[in-house]
Amino acid sequence: MLQTRFRSYPVVDDNNKFIGTISRYHLISQKKKKVILMDHNERAQSVHGIDEAELLEIIDHHRIADIQTGKPIYFRNEIVGSTSTIVANIYFENGIRPSKQIAGILCAAILSDTLKFKSPTCTYIDKMTAEKLAEIAGIDIEKFADEMFKAGTSLSGKTPEEIFYQDFKEFTLGKYKIGVGQVNTMDTDALKDLKKDLISFMDNLCKAKNYNLIMLLLTDIIKEGSEALFVGEDKELISKAFNVQLGENSVYLPGVVSRKKQVIPPLSAVVE
Repeated sequence: MLQTRFRSYPVVDDNNKFIGTISRYHLISQKKKKVILMDHNERAQSVHGIDEAELLEIIDHHRIADIQTGKPIYFRNEIVGSTSTIVANIYFENGIRPSKQIAGILCAAILSDTLKFKSPTCTYIDKMTAEKLAEIAGIDIEKFADEMFKAGTSLSGKTPEEIFYQDFKEFTLGKYKIGVGQVNTMDTDALKDLKKDLISFMDNLCKAKNYNLIMLLLTDIIKEGSEALFVGEDKELISKAFNVQLGENSVYLPGVVSRKKQVIPPLSAVVE
């Protein structure tokens, strides 16, 4: 940049793959990115560079973790099954009727997060909010949810990496770095042939990123339980948290469908 006068310069990753551009303005500008955190408040789950951004708000329904701010901000954290329930009610509290499309998206998110109101995280507020949104969107909740789960749980043509990262979150519990992914399915038989490849992928990731433990919950929406695939040196945490005997790389957890309410809290308790 000192020797040339181009308007902008390419940025590449370790494999020389183009990922963006940078200009002199980017280097000298003191303006911080303005960020609102949605559905999380943990540094490990946030975008890279969050510490250099100006945090305006946090809207969430998870445990309160390690994000810090230099000044007071609007922080809304509620015990509901979906952050979209909070967002929808912010609309209603301000006298704003969401569009048909936005109402449909918010309703779909609530149904997904609460497994059509079957999840232990689901509350009366979630159900009432979803019904109000469904009315605006003009959809039948039962029919829509069944079609959505049928389409959303299809794993056809997906690689182990794509399946694993569908819904993956990283947690720091005490001295432990733990990753927990979750896949909702209506057909667990479809995953049988993929388990070996999934465990191999998880094992490589665990070593490459120095995780103490990685879990992948294969959640059966119909039977309302999860098979947990796991790798890592500290897998005994699972045994202690759920009071179960572990197989080589998997264990079935009956009734466990919520990572937020039924997996992270018992793991946290064991770590503490």
